[in-house]
Amino acid sequence: MTQLGTRLGRWTYLAFIAVWATPIIVFQWLFAARDLWAKRRPLALAVAVSTLYLSAADAVAITRGIWRISPARSLGLRLGPLPIEEALFFLVTNLMVAQTIVMVDGPLANQRVGRLIATLRRYMNL
Repeated sequence: MTQLGTRLGRWTYLAFIAVWATPIIVFQWLFAARDLWAKRRPLALAVAVSTLYLSAADAVAITRGIWRISPARSLGLRLGPLPIEEALFFLVTNLMVAQTIVMVDGPLANQRVGRLIATLRRYMNL
């Protein structure tokens, strides 16, 4: 584990998940809030089903000793055998994937991509 992980102690996994996922989720909502909100019910269902499946599979793997989560890097909160950070990891991963699908398939996708390209060009020319 990194030196930063050592300093974060029990907050390590949670902090790494937050730092990794938060910028993407914020970006998605900045660029596609209307489409994401309009599809909130199917998004919630897709994210919930896939998160429950992956969490259950991970719980089985942890129970059978296939892998483990370091207690020194985890808060110690569990859903059965599953550390809360693992469930949160699956939740945010599935959320980012499902939201990306809505973003590239929504009615405003072409406009959104055009705005994004224009923004990137402005910053690249600085």
